[in-house]
Amino acid sequence: MIMENVSFKITIFLGFILLLFYIFPILVLTKVASLSVFHAIRSPSFLEAIEVTIIMATIASVISVIFGIPLGYFMARYDFRGKYVIDALLDVPIMIPHIVVGIMIVLAFASSYGLGPILARLGVSFIDTLWGAVAAVAYLSSTYTVRTIETAIRMINPDIELTARTLGASQSYVLLHLVIPYIRRAIANGAMLSWSRSVSEAGALFIVAYYIFMGKSTIMPASVYIYESYVGIGLTNAAMYSAALILVIFIIFVIYKAIIGISHVASHN
Repeated sequence: MIMENVSFKITIFLGFILLLFYIFPILVLTKVASLSVFHAIRSPSFLEAIEVTIIMATIASVISVIFGIPLGYFMARYDFRGKYVIDALLDVPIMIPHIVVGIMIVLAFASSYGLGPILARLGVSFIDTLWGAVAAVAYLSSTYTVRTIETAIRMINPDIELTARTLGASQSYVLLHLVIPYIRRAIANGAMLSWSRSVSEAGALFIVAYYIFMGKSTIMPASVYIYESYVGIGLTNAAMYSAALILVIFIIFVIYKAIIGISHVASHN
């Protein structure tokens, strides 16, 4: 009994150390940035950077859900020869250096080696455009949505789906009317993971969309904007914009958690 209590205390202590590791850099950043955070939020150019970043991340998140639900279902419900290859491919975006991802996106969609010539004839450009930025971050972030959905579907008893099929329901009906409603919270969490991963991306954007042309304006994604501030002006200035970006993201996360919490309570009443 004494050994169990000691083990439990050690476990709690180690968890607390990791939590402190998460919090401490944020506290230092906040101290350095101080009240200048509010100056950063009032900066028109930085607000534009945040706006284009949120748009980019939201589009990537929607794409990850649209394509991630069927792929997650397929991986959760079907066994076949060579499945481990696809399973490994799903994790590739997490393993590849992000600069390399940027180079791959350029080669695949914006050069003579890939679809570049075809897209050019259609008037679609991937270099320094919103679509190029979306492609880069979607490549890196959609895995999180697929894995979250796959895990949630594995938790559903397959007998429920089999019963519905024996009663005449089609596979698409089962997916749309039984599976998706059951895992809607997991879908939302997966989408949010994809969104947050897209917001934080920098490496791939350095290659694909260092600047994003929006009409007559040229806007940098928030991560690139902060990097430019660091290189051009210095650490303290970059800390100001970093703290402002964290504040905006934190507010969005709080709103998301509140909406999910309210919907969860409502569904149980």
